[in-house]
Amino acid sequence: MTWFNQEMAVYRGETFRTSRSEAVAGHVWVIQLRDRAYAQDGFEQLGDVRLKQVPVAELDAWYRDRMTATWRGQPFAVSGVHADRASVEYLGRSPSWARSNGLEGNQRDGFCGKVNSDELTDVQVERIDHLARWREKHAG
Repeated sequence: MTWFNQEMAVYRGETFRTSRSEAVAGHVWVIQLRDRAYAQDGFEQLGDVRLKQVPVAELDAWYRDRMTATWRGQPFAVSGVHADRASVEYLGRSPSWARSNGLEGNQRDGFCGKVNSDELTDVQVERIDHLARWREKHAG
C-alpha cells in the first residue's frame, strides 16, 4: 500500500505513519503499517496498532505527501493505492454526481470510494517536509 494525505516518517530506515496526538514535546508517535514486517523492537500494542514515541531529532524523514487527481472529470484527494485500486475522497460539489458514480457518503461528511487507479488523470503529488520545518525552528 502506498499512503497519501497522512503524516509519514522514516525512523531507523523503516517507514511508519505518525501522530503528534498526546506526544511529549519534541516527539512523535511512529505507528507500524499493517502491511509491513518491522525489524525494530520496543513498540507497544494499543488496540489494533503497534506504536512507539520517538524524538523528532532521530527521524530520517517526516512528511506528508498530498495527492490529488481527476476521476471522470471531477477532483479527488487520494489517500492510498493498493493492488491497482485507489482510495479516494471527492473534492467536487455535486452530491448527485457523487451518488450516481457509486461513491459512499453524504453531503455533510463528504463522499469517498475505491476506484481503478489507472482511471485517475492529472495526478499531482505535493510533499510537505515536516522534518525540514522542525529543524529550521529548532536549529542550534
